[in-house]
Amino acid sequence: MENEADPRAKTEQWFVDRGVPHFIESYNASEDVLTRALPILVLLFLFSSISAIDLDWAAWEIVTASLGGLLILLGVWAGINRVRGLRPLLRRPERVGPVEIGVFLGVPTLLPIIFGWDWTGALITLLTQGVILGLVYAITSYGVVAISWWVLGQLIHSIGQTLRLFTRTLPLLLIGFMFLFLNAEAWQSAGLLDTALLVTVGTLFAALAGVFLGTQVPREVHNLNRFDSWEEVEALCDDAPGVPVRSEHPPHPRALTRRERGNLWLLVFISQSFRLMLVSALIGAFFVGLGLLIIQPDTVRLWTTTDATVLWSTKLFGIDVELSAELLRVSGFLAAFALVYFAVYTTTESALRDDFYKDIIDEVRQNLAVRARYLG
Repeated sequence: MENEADPRAKTEQWFVDRGVPHFIESYNASEDVLTRALPILVLLFLFSSISAIDLDWAAWEIVTASLGGLLILLGVWAGINRVRGLRPLLRRPERVGPVEIGVFLGVPTLLPIIFGWDWTGALITLLTQGVILGLVYAITSYGVVAISWWVLGQLIHSIGQTLRLFTRTLPLLLIGFMFLFLNAEAWQSAGLLDTALLVTVGTLFAALAGVFLGTQVPREVHNLNRFDSWEEVEALCDDAPGVPVRSEHPPHPRALTRRERGNLWLLVFISQSFRLMLVSALIGAFFVGLGLLIIQPDTVRLWTTTDATVLWSTKLFGIDVELSAELLRVSGFLAAFALVYFAVYTTTESALRDDFYKDIIDEVRQNLAVRARYLG
């Protein structure tokens, strides 16, 4: 039985590493999601216990509350293991159930009441703990960290394709963006924006790009869970772990559940978001480099009616080259705007859309093929 279970366990770990843990059968919150998140939950519990303390308290109260939170955590942990018959007493639980969740939510909430009768602080702490628990559950459940690491590795391997996408869109971008870059009004607005406002504008552009990308993802992964033969499945699985299925009947993989679809869509969304951000960063770097060569501080002063804030300077071919804060702001604004432009362009131009999604669609097909073999 061990030899039979080993390929299945390897396949399930492969799903986790690839950021699709919901492809695992019987994947549940208590034994899989929150248990995997237990180390970060313990750290957050200790931090919350300390942050719930009012710094205006006396020193002995602060120390007592901090140690009290730690001792309560250790005592409850040991007590749960004792009831469940686990040895040693501080062994990591195999599942995180209602008791552990209650401790995570309740102990930091009680500390302000016990040591200061601060009911408002207790309520704020309870709400904060609930939000933190929800975020940790969502991030762990859908393998966001694993997806991000896997996507970064894939992005490095597919850097050539990303550069091709950049060079394909650059001529179109230059037509409109060069006019903005060499326009005095752009420098008077974006160049003089406060940093916080510039970040806010960039965040709004990123959110808008995310909306366009999010509407496209379900269309791209539609009907990918269909295979003509088990030979096709095995070819797509490549070197993924698992035991080949021997059957004369064509594969009919089980329909994706809501969580499996969400997990798959999130994988595609994060993957393509990283690619969009890389293209946006390349565009921003292009305009910074161009500005260093053709935009002088006197020109910035003429356009903005204020002296340029020079951050760095050198000489190139005997000519002063200076990097100004205004140049970085304008380049950053254009990079954020290009993020929206590129997101829209990849949803409307069929040739670019196919090139943009090709790599990730191949990966999705492999994930679904491994799932078909895993279920078969």
